[in-house]
Amino acid sequence: MNGSPGQGPRLPDIFPEKFGILILINEVCIKFNHMVKPDGQLIEDPTTEERIIAAAKGVFLEKGMAGARMQDIADRAGINKALLHYYFRNKEKLFLIIFREQVQSFLPQIQAIFSTAPDLPTVIRGFVHAYMPMMARQPYLAPFIIHEINQNPQTMWEALNYAGSEPFPIHAFCQLVDREIREGRIRPIDPHQLWTHMMGLCLFPFLGRPLMKIVFQYDDPQFDQFLDQRQEEVILLLVSSLCLKPVDA
Repeated sequence: MNGSPGQGPRLPDIFPEKFGILILINEVCIKFNHMVKPDGQLIEDPTTEERIIAAAKGVFLEKGMAGARMQDIADRAGINKALLHYYFRNKEKLFLIIFREQVQSFLPQIQAIFSTAPDLPTVIRGFVHAYMPMMARQPYLAPFIIHEINQNPQTMWEALNYAGSEPFPIHAFCQLVDREIREGRIRPIDPHQLWTHMMGLCLFPFLGRPLMKIVFQYDDPQFDQFLDQRQEEVILLLVSSLCLKPVDA
């Protein structure tokens, strides 16, 4: 054995393979102590949570909630599954957090339009100019939402309705349409039909984007330009169909 005169053998000489393990355990303990508060609670790393959410967005958009697995999300975030479960108990909770974040990026704007617009043309213009650019910024969101509505309608409704307020102000919209019909400003129309026209005309290009690009022989920049032009086309079509004078751009 190696050792200085008058000294006993060094620990690495006795347990060479175990000494490395002891050092590793010691380093882990030091790092763990830096992650623990005095009361024993773990200190959460905000960057880890952000990585998880970013990874989950990608997995959910690709596979939907039903097809996504927690292991997929952990792998994409570069963490182990146990740490993922520490931050988010299950994929349903994680899905709701992400979906609500997406919804809150545009719903307040939509709600403000319906609560402040003085007439129906202003509502139509405001809705189209808010809804279509939001979808354009997140082109995979529309197919994802439609898929999840068909697979998990109750979960989607709870995600939309979690704040206790009406996510889409249908009641206020119906009142406005009925008032303008009574005052002779527009032709008679079922408000639900008009709402469906608005949603369908805005939403379809994002659902049909892959096929429409092939049919029209558009690349991505050309299709984006098409979507920009479509905003005014949708507004003109809706307002004209109601025998209303279009508002100025």
